[in-house]
Amino acid sequence: MATFKNLSTLMILLVVNVALLPRATFATGKNPDCAKGMTSDCGFQFFQFVVFANISAPTGECCHELVKAGKNCHIQFVELSLSTHKPVKGTISDVYKRSNETWNNCAAIGPISPPEPTH
Repeated sequence: MATFKNLSTLMILLVVNVALLPRATFATGKNPDCAKGMTSDCGFQFFQFVVFANISAPTGECCHELVKAGKNCHIQFVELSLSTHKPVKGTISDVYKRSNETWNNCAAIGPISPPEPTH
């Protein structure tokens, strides 16, 4: 019975922590506008995937936002995330691997091209 109670308490704590995590922490002192076009949902997807490795890869739409923000912005996000959060799964090296994997996958998708003008 005590084990079930401890497990329940742990699950509640986990849910509360995930709910209170910052949605997106992209802006840094060096370049506060680098991720101006990044939505908080996409920022949260990248944060969860790169730092915690606990969701699937970011969506194509979020990849387009990341590519538009640029690789330097992505690197700043990872550095800022590592300075404020410990990786839950793996090591810091694993975070950098997931970061590179994310960037390479998103860069392969490429940015969204503007629609062709109609005549």
